[in-house]
Amino acid sequence: MPIFEAPAVYVQSSIITLATYFIQHAYLRERIDYHSTDANFIPLTPNKAFYIRRDNKNRQKLINVFDQDGNKVYTIQRESSSNPVWSMLTYPSRREIVSIRAGFFLKAVDFHNKPGLQHRQINAESGHQGRLKTFYLNDGHKYAWTRGTKYLERFTNPGGNDEETRERLAKVRLLRQWKFDYEMTIDDTKVDPEVALATGFISMMTFWGVGDITETVGPTKLPEQPQPQSPVVEEPPKLVEQAVSVEVSEPVVEQVVETTEENQESVPASPSVIGGRTRNVELASGVHLVVDSYDTDLIIEQI
Repeated sequence: MPIFEAPAVYVQSSIITLATYFIQHAYLRERIDYHSTDANFIPLTPNKAFYIRRDNKNRQKLINVFDQDGNKVYTIQRESSSNPVWSMLTYPSRREIVSIRAGFFLKAVDFHNKPGLQHRQINAESGHQGRLKTFYLNDGHKYAWTRGTKYLERFTNPGGNDEETRERLAKVRLLRQWKFDYEMTIDDTKVDPEVALATGFISMMTFWGVGDITETVGPTKLPEQPQPQSPVVEEPPKLVEQAVSVEVSEPVVEQVVETTEENQESVPASPSVIGGRTRNVELASGVHLVVDSYDTDLIIEQI
């Protein structure tokens, strides 16, 4: 029954915490994540970090999630301390994106904003691959959170010995012993951060406990991301005005004077030698002769 699952999870987490504490103090930490496999491991190259912490004023019902800049980006909350179902909401818009059931018998996530990805059940596996919390996404690969190293790994050809590949996508680290204070570093180019947070939260509640021996090393230093370069604005080419000299020869002038249809006649004539320019020569009353020194044809028009 759901009313008994939340208290059972609390007892389970307390037992795991104490067991982890004594195992690590007995220098048997390697036994926690024991596995015998010839799989090829692809290392994690994180580019984003989240910090998951209980709210100091409402520890049993509210979890805050911060980004690497200290901004609150998500909240994980439930209605009562006896309810095993949590809701993960964006902050500050308060939009629910996933329901998380971190129960003693059933562990699952239900996404509300991812087409084709709704209900996913979290299963427990133990064997030569180690102790795992496994689930599947739409790409068909098996995903799993490991027990000791707390890696989120994507399996290709699981159980294929030296042909098996385990690609590490995220890692969780306890920051303060006995405190629900976790850091998650992730490569968001390979896995959805909301999927990693929702499934990782189930492991925080039911799989890892808070008994790890912690070192005061502070947050994980992430590699610096290249800054986007501003676009280069090229100046348009400047137009340089240049003086252009043009040699213009005197054109052949052919002037036609409109007259009435009643009185118009053209008389050919030979040009006189007139020096280099056009001039008017008066021939008779009412008659003008237009002469160009470069023209061989003359038109005499009577107005």
